Amino acid sequence: MKGFREKPVFSSPLFILGAGLAIFFMLIALFGSLLMPQDPLKTDLSQILAAPNREYPLGTDTLGRCVLSRLIGGCRTTLGAAILTETAILLIGLSLGTVAGYFGGIFDGILLMVIDILLAFPSLILALVIAGLLGQGLGNLLFAMIAVYWVEYARLARSMTRNIREKTFVIAAIASGSSPVRIILRHILPHILPGMLVYAALGMSSIILSISSLSFIGLGVRPPFPEWGALITEARDYMSILPVPLFAAAACILLSAACFQMLGETLQGLLSPRQSQLGLPDSCKTLRNSVHAQRTGS
Repeated sequence: MKGFREKPVFSSPLFILGAGLAIFFMLIALFGSLLMPQDPLKTDLSQILAAPNREYPLGTDTLGRCVLSRLIGGCRTTLGAAILTETAILLIGLSLGTVAGYFGGIFDGILLMVIDILLAFPSLILALVIAGLLGQGLGNLLFAMIAVYWVEYARLARSMTRNIREKTFVIAAIASGSSPVRIILRHILPHILPGMLVYAALGMSSIILSISSLSFIGLGVRPPFPEWGALITEARDYMSILPVPLFAAAACILLSAACFQMLGETLQGLLSPRQSQLGLPDSCKTLRNSVHAQRTGS
């Protein structure tokens, strides 16, 4: 535990940069309405494809809407949807994986079968199929994402729970007559939750990219509401005339995904010594790579 406490992860440039970018995007998502120079839905046909100026800092689109305002509005939509999706995925995966890992039996066997079936398909393709069947709309898109991505978290939670269940302190709690609910809440969850949160931080980048990708092909928010992937779709038609909107939306997607990846990487470095002491998987990233290999068949 000594190495766990002394490792200077929080002073690393990678952590500071990732945390700074994450806070920046969160503040924009929360207080973006105060920063918008214009209404992001307001059209002005006299200002179609206007170059950046004082009134429109990043210019306007084909309907005369303020590009900067739509980028700020898209931040709230994309990050809000990603956080909601990640939270639901984490809760579902953690609950099912922990229960299956602790009790085993028929439920564990059924869960493993479902996980193996869903992991046999590339996650983004499977989400695309589900979202396509449900139709356009942000709610349908989020449902498709949750239905696909929870299996990775359930697999990790199950693996960690099975390792913790064999520890002396858990066996002692069982022998003392503690109820399964008490054992899970007091002895198992406190040990596996940090690793699950790090895994969720790493997963946020994939969720952001997936939401933007599916919105790019028209399966996300309905026009005229802004979302970063949808903004790229709108901007590509006039890229040769005004390239700023497309590159600005792409930069927002890449930077927001990168900041959560950096946070996950640095927090994983902080957590690894503790995981090793508990006999848990050394790296959430290693498990994530194995899941990716199973999905892609490589």
